[in-house]
Amino acid sequence: MKNQIAALSILLSLSAPVWAQAPSVVVDNDATGSKLLVNGKPFMVNGINYDHFPVGSSYAYQFWSQPHDMIKQVLDTEMPLLKNMGVNAIRQYPDIPPEWVKYIYEQYGIYTMINCTFGRYGLTYDGIYHPNTDYSKPQVRKALLKEATDLVKRYEGTPGLLLYMLGNENC
Repeated sequence: MKNQIAALSILLSLSAPVWAQAPSVVVDNDATGSKLLVNGKPFMVNGINYDHFPVGSSYAYQFWSQPHDMIKQVLDTEMPLLKNMGVNAIRQYPDIPPEWVKYIYEQYGIYTMINCTFGRYGLTYDGIYHPNTDYSKPQVRKALLKEATDLVKRYEGTPGLLLYMLGNENC
């Protein structure tokens, strides 16, 4: 599994110039440690997990599935508030369409970090949903690597994409 995660990390780092089309986003490693560089300058992530849930809605609410005009209105109301707070990056799950990643970046200068849960909440493989992810199984590894590779392909070339995050409290 370590080799496969290492291969995935290499895939993601090699694709960085492609998926970070507008700005150049790289991780610089030197004697002092590692730092994120955006357009050659150190970048401190002042991030927040962004979700929009109207009063009275539940966890089942799907913001990114709402009508285009409604999404735009919400973003045009809430993103300036985040910008004024000093937020420069938001964390989103892969349900955010690339067009909104681009919109948020181009309109408000806020980057998006896409969080692939990497099996944290279960995984579907061989046509069956498995609520507990057993990372030792070859078919699980294959499904996870496919999911991450498909994620990279989906957001490839999207302006405003800062980075990919793999996992969310995985054990």
